[in-house]
Amino acid sequence: MRAKNRERQSILPLGIVATLAMMTSSCVVDPSELGDSLVPITGDYRAPGGRALLPAGDWWKCFDDPYLNKLLARLDEQNPSIDVALTRYDQARAALGLARADKFPAISSDVIWKRKRDSASGIFVPPEVNYSEYRAALNLRWEVDLWGRVRQSVNAARADLAAAEADVAAARLSLQTELARNYFQLRYIDAESDLLKQSLGLRVDNLKLVDAQVEGGETTDLDKARAETEVESVRAQILQLQRARAEFFNALAVLVGETPAAFSLEKDRVRKVPNIPAGVPSELLTRRPDIYAAEQRIRAAAARVGVVKASYFPRITLGATGGVSSLDLGTIFDPSSLFGEIGPEIVVPLYQAGRSGVDTDRAESEGAESVALYREAALKAFREVEDALAGIHFLDREI
Repeated sequence: MRAKNRERQSILPLGIVATLAMMTSSCVVDPSELGDSLVPITGDYRAPGGRALLPAGDWWKCFDDPYLNKLLARLDEQNPSIDVALTRYDQARAALGLARADKFPAISSDVIWKRKRDSASGIFVPPEVNYSEYRAALNLRWEVDLWGRVRQSVNAARADLAAAEADVAAARLSLQTELARNYFQLRYIDAESDLLKQSLGLRVDNLKLVDAQVEGGETTDLDKARAETEVESVRAQILQLQRARAEFFNALAVLVGETPAAFSLEKDRVRKVPNIPAGVPSELLTRRPDIYAAEQRIRAAAARVGVVKASYFPRITLGATGGVSSLDLGTIFDPSSLFGEIGPEIVVPLYQAGRSGVDTDRAESEGAESVALYREAALKAFREVEDALAGIHFLDREI
């Protein structure tokens, strides 16, 4: 399963929000018919940031860190969360195959041998003894998709597959960024620990100097107590960093699918972080897989409304059966044993105690939910980027 590259390289139109399905309590509009945006698209972010689009692909290579590259490769191969997303993708692909199969005739065969005894209380005079029945037949059934029920089912399954494919990319991207964040936190903790250890050495030397001054009567015990406090304060800071480092270390181990006891990471220096442009909001929407997945779920919901509405109309199925049947195995292949039937079957829904209306309400409510989830995902995307840009801007000034 891992050998197959299932990550979709899909590029959405820049006006992705303008292609949403707008759903109300009474109707569902196809995404291609939507004219107004649910989330206003602005030309730039509020926080300071660049406009250039970040190249797609292995984005982490811009950090030029070989250890990070190795960890991310192990994450892609071993992380269980990615496995979960891939199995859901496989389920969606199988569901699409099942939906497509309904577009074609279904052919089955049956071979029957029965030992029978009929009731003497029926309308026909039964044989006086038990008897055998032999039957072999081919059966064909095909639904005539006049109202688009099968077609809309395929469209819904196709959109579900695209959403599941985007979910794999979103899960992978989220885990990659989490790993990178934890990795750099650990590296900076190591660098800070080295500085604190140097500071501890200086403060220990200062304590020795102050202690000598106290013995020589040049200063008081208060200065010695202050020097001792400074030494212990630095030692406490080192212990706090060691605790935080252990947490980030354990997080990295789990992300690459290993236990902390089996995980190891070589010491390395802190590398320079490149200047990463943010891009404009419309470009953000084209490269976030969670936004794409949310849009595809709108399409799937709209198609399911079509499936429900098609169920209001008669379902026409063409059927045919043919074969041989006999009470004597020796005559089963005689021409007189042949039988067959062919003709349409029409099922007309007449009274369902309000089931159709309730089913429509359910489908349209699911569609409205998918629109709300899209809007939530889009707003979350803007918030996350704004937070990151603001953090970069103000932390840079703070440094």
